[in-house]
Amino acid sequence: MTRTGKFFSILFVSLFLCGLSAAQSTPAPVYEALKSPVAIQVDGRLDEAVWKSVAPVGPFRENSSGRPSALETEAWITYDDDFVYFAYRCRDENIWSTRAKRDMHLWEEEVFEVFVQADPNHPSYIELEVNPLGAMLDIFLLDIRKPIPYESWNSNRLKWAVQVDGTVDGKPGDKGWTCEIALPFEDVVTAANRPPKAGDRWRLNLYRVESKPAKAGLAWSPTMRPDFHMPSMFGELVFTGRTAGR
Repeated sequence: MTRTGKFFSILFVSLFLCGLSAAQSTPAPVYEALKSPVAIQVDGRLDEAVWKSVAPVGPFRENSSGRPSALETEAWITYDDDFVYFAYRCRDENIWSTRAKRDMHLWEEEVFEVFVQADPNHPSYIELEVNPLGAMLDIFLLDIRKPIPYESWNSNRLKWAVQVDGTVDGKPGDKGWTCEIALPFEDVVTAANRPPKAGDRWRLNLYRVESKPAKAGLAWSPTMRPDFHMPSMFGELVFTGRTAGR
């Protein structure tokens, strides 16, 4: 390699590392959840008044780079004494999934994902995935990428539902799909309080995996790696104790 070539190689690496360092120094997002005055009817329709009165979590970005994404993705969170609820809406012109049974490898197609780590001092966390066909993958991980076998841990009171505006065949012409998930607090065994008290904070991340017409991985709190399993890069969910709409 010539001296000029070496110079530009060093310059490229330096700029890359500077950019990565700057991205990693970006503060993690924080969502302050309001309490729902009524239990959510988990049907995937997002027509409860509470979803109109709580703020969206904020933009989803490309997970590996943190760059803005053209894929329109929105999410909201609320809770009551029994569940923490997640609502999700994505615009999608090519909705696609083929796996329709629980605990299949849903991440290989198109999904919405929720990762919850209630205690950052404990390595375990919960991962939930829902696809447009309404299939669920619920996982309890003892540590990073160390799950209890999928079929041996299922949340008994977990609720979820989807609504699709289009066809789930990967062909153009669709508009999008919505999803609601209700995670029961008794499953979050590392939480300091169940239900949470005002001011309790959990680590949280939300993801979207897109496959057609092109692959994409989006995150509420980008991990800056091609890897979703990085709890240290998650955002924070704060239970405010305040009731939505009041």
